[in-house]
Amino acid sequence: MSNLIVRWGGLRAVISLAVKFLIVVALGLVIPLYLAAPFGATHTPAVEIHDEAEIVDDDALRSALEGVGFRRDIRLAILTMDDVDTETVLNNTVVNNTAFNDAVLAYALEHEPSWISTADPDYWADGLVILAVSQRGRWVGCYFGEDVKVGKYTEGKIQDAAKDSFRTSQWGAGLEAMAQRTAESLGKPITSARVAVLVTCLSIAAAIALLGLIFLFRHVARDCLQQARRRFAEVTADYDATQIRAGSVPADNAYGAQVLARFAWFEERYAQLVRLFREFGEPRGAQWFALGCLGDAAELDDRAEELDRLDDFIAAASTFLTLGPGWEEVWENEQGPVREDIGSYAALCASVAFSTLQAKVSFDVAPDRDLVRERRDRLAAMTRELASGALTPTAALDELDAMVVDVHQRCDDLARRALAADTSSTGRKRLARYEKDYAQGKYAGEGADYQGWWSTSARSERHHYDLAATIRINSKSVGLDAPGLYDAVVRRPGAHDVGAYGANWPYSESGASGVGAVPLFSRPVDGLVTGYSNIVSPSSGSSSGSSSGGSGSSSGFGGSFSGSGSSSHF
Repeated sequence: MSNLIVRWGGLRAVISLAVKFLIVVALGLVIPLYLAAPFGATHTPAVEIHDEAEIVDDDALRSALEGVGFRRDIRLAILTMDDVDTETVLNNTVVNNTAFNDAVLAYALEHEPSWISTADPDYWADGLVILAVSQRGRWVGCYFGEDVKVGKYTEGKIQDAAKDSFRTSQWGAGLEAMAQRTAESLGKPITSARVAVLVTCLSIAAAIALLGLIFLFRHVARDCLQQARRRFAEVTADYDATQIRAGSVPADNAYGAQVLARFAWFEERYAQLVRLFREFGEPRGAQWFALGCLGDAAELDDRAEELDRLDDFIAAASTFLTLGPGWEEVWENEQGPVREDIGSYAALCASVAFSTLQAKVSFDVAPDRDLVRERRDRLAAMTRELASGALTPTAALDELDAMVVDVHQRCDDLARRALAADTSSTGRKRLARYEKDYAQGKYAGEGADYQGWWSTSARSERHHYDLAATIRINSKSVGLDAPGLYDAVVRRPGAHDVGAYGANWPYSESGASGVGAVPLFSRPVDGLVTGYSNIVSPSSGSSSGSSSGGSGSSSGFGGSFSGSGSSSHF
């Protein structure tokens, strides 16, 4: 193997890249040339000249037409017609664009029956091309056997090729131009000029897109690797400090236990990532263009990002559980899901007040609004108690859990009471639907996740928080796949299930071990609020559709003849 191939990443990588570039060349050059260029135009047509109008030099025209190369064997018939009695041809109907077509057909039936297919007399014979012109009627037409027919657009282009010459009475030149344009159109893989142009454009666009993707993969792979190394370097630099922080996390409560379970997984993933970096090595040359290289680099980046987030989470959890410097920011972030649920509770109060007013049902939401204010005031008070030492971090997290459960239960109770207050048949149906949907878990199903922001009212400023960094576990928490996380929190002495609203993993209450309740994969109460609103104010949608189409007949010939071809005026 030459040194050049080695420098470019090895024979396999070079061959793979070469194949990609060959595909680009095929799409961008070979296919368009194949569709557009006159390859194989080596067949001499069998020329027949029927100069009924005596306007061309038969010998000169024959010689010129035999010099036109076709891609297949063609019987090329030239027909010039004298003054055509169109009214006789059309049975005294008004002259229209089928007049000349019918005149050509009538000529064929009377003088050249071999122009008509023996297999089906409603079509022209196979391999036949008729180019016709009427001097005085100023008509030009082209007609084709079924095996050589072209689209109507192409027929028009063939006729247009002769019109400038016909207008100056250059009949031979016009017919030769028609024959040349016909030869360019017949035998192509795609006979329709418009379709051929469309396919050519799509092929070139695909080539450009593929070429762009090839270099994009290389660029993205390099960026992923660079970012993975940067993140991994940060994790490595903080590794010792992370171990120290993890060592300060208390292991005698559920929160500390799940933090330590994720730390154990962090160490395992760190060792795996070291091995993956070693296996990935240093790509060279063509190796960067491989899709597998991009996939491996993206995996390195994902794993490094995961470790980086785990590292930050462990630091934040240790800071709060030990009330170290900066615990206030961690606590503010920890309140995010709870405040979001309280905001949904307030939104439900507003929805209930509006819907009961619309239904003219007497219902008072003031007590629930008072509870919303109480919960918000309690969160502020908890912050002060943490600062004074009157409240421990573990007790604060326990209270957040209890508050979440309470808000879920109160929202459900409020929705049921509001629906039950409407004693009409519609109200009873709504309550039955709500109870059915709730029992089926539609208000806390998969995909019902916290949004990551909260506000005190619809018009107030949004306060964003990091779902992945909360100590209390939610569906966006980092390290949820950590082995032993479930056991560390739920399967412990004294724990039992309480079946709280919207939990994939059960809540667990305090028991003999003294460990507080920890909601796992809790779902936001927002789904219940939306479900209630949909029941009392179902969205009505109507779909309307209209179809438009154009109709047009292009029989081309009078009677039942269905042969391909058309004519136009010049």
